[in-house]
Amino acid sequence: MKLLLFNLGFGEIFIIAVIYLTFFGSKNLPHLMRDFGRFFNYLRRSIRDIYQDFDINQDN
Repeated sequence: MKLLLFNLGFGEIFIIAVIYLTFFGSKNLPHLMRDFGRFFNYLRRSIRDIYQDFDINQDN
């Protein structure tokens, strides 16, 4: 499965996770994942709003 925004597959995500755990440990992982999820939700909502604004402006 590929992430649409960054075109990352499972292998790339796994390597990034291993590097993160090597340097920062697992203590901050839940906090990081929560922030990561919030960021992507914000990004997805922002992109949706931009598309909606564009569609509305295109009709006029």
